[in-house]
Amino acid sequence: MASFIEFLQENPLYIIGIAFLLIFFIVSLIKKAVKLLVVAVILFISYSYYLNDIFDSYQLSGDRLQSLGEKAKEFINETKG
Repeated sequence: MASFIEFLQENPLYIIGIAFLLIFFIVSLIKKAVKLLVVAVILFISYSYYLNDIFDSYQLSGDRLQSLGEKAKEFINETKG
C-alpha cells in the first residue's frame, strides 16, 4: 500500500484521474439514489390512490347495503301489512 501511495505522489496525473473517477462514481451513486427515490414516491402515490379507491368503493358498497336493508324492511312490512 505504501508503494502505491508513493507512486501516486510521484505522478500527480494519476491522482487527478483517481479523483475524477471517484467524483464520477459518487455522481452515479447519487443519480441511482434519486431514481430509486422517484420510483419509491411513484409507488407510494399509486398505493395511496389504490387505498383511497378501495375505501371509496367500500363506503359505496356499505351505503348500498344499507339501502338494500331498508328496502328489505319496507318489503317485509308491506307483505305483513
